[in-house]
Amino acid sequence: MVRKAVLTTLLLLLLYSLFIYAFQGQIHRTGLTVQQNNIVKAEEFLYENGQKADTIVVGSSMSNRLLFDSLPGHYYNLALEGLSSADGLGLIVRAKHRPRLVLIETNSMDRLPDTAFSEALTKPALSVIRKYMPLTRLKYQPVGVVKALIRDWSAEKRSTVETETIDTSFVSKLIQARLIDMNRIPPENEMQAKIDVSAAYIKSLQASGTQVIFFEMPTDPRVRNTILSGRVRKLVGSTFPESAYPYVQFPADFYQTTDGVHLPWSECARYTRYLYTQLSQSSVRLTEVR
Repeated sequence: MVRKAVLTTLLLLLLYSLFIYAFQGQIHRTGLTVQQNNIVKAEEFLYENGQKADTIVVGSSMSNRLLFDSLPGHYYNLALEGLSSADGLGLIVRAKHRPRLVLIETNSMDRLPDTAFSEALTKPALSVIRKYMPLTRLKYQPVGVVKALIRDWSAEKRSTVETETIDTSFVSKLIQARLIDMNRIPPENEMQAKIDVSAAYIKSLQASGTQVIFFEMPTDPRVRNTILSGRVRKLVGSTFPESAYPYVQFPADFYQTTDGVHLPWSECARYTRYLYTQLSQSSVRLTEVR
């Protein structure tokens, strides 16, 4: 009886592994929570298509929606919901892959990396198992895979294109609440210490030949003009002076947000095109980073 159960289990694991191998390219966004979404994205970077990327984007949920799929070149968006640029930079440093270019969101550089997130992905023994046994990755948890496949199948069946509607009065209320917190700032030395963590990662990447370009995600002008936002820009600018580091010029156009800091899908697509145009015109030519 026990032998039969063991053999059945092994057979099911083998069949599931074959299923993953056959449909890996069609399985996306299987996380069931924000934390799981971040781990799934990191797993894809470490073990799948992220290792093919010449250009990697790091940032927070603000950059998470940037859409590079339709653009030429090999991009990977490693921006993580609720986390920061430091988390993505740390993950790249710990990986063997070294991209030619890293695009760094500056909005979130005043945050420390999440040690629990890093530890969940970088334990040596688990990393080896996940690399050679995809079914052990969080991405391929059966419940998440079934949910993702049903969602994507349903999306293909829809005949109409869904768009996000923005309630401007509700957004204004969210912004007013956000402004209270963003006009209270921690001591400058604490903020500088957090930025220095990213600086150490950046120096490590540069030592391996990776180039970096900084960019600031568009936010509502009321948010961008807060004391906290201004202080972050000042400290980032003094730590990484424009005389030594390239920056993407902040756009002159207004961008609609859903809450003061996050762009809806349509605006993310517009800013992605803007970002690509700016990169094309920068001293770091995209033909060099594909």
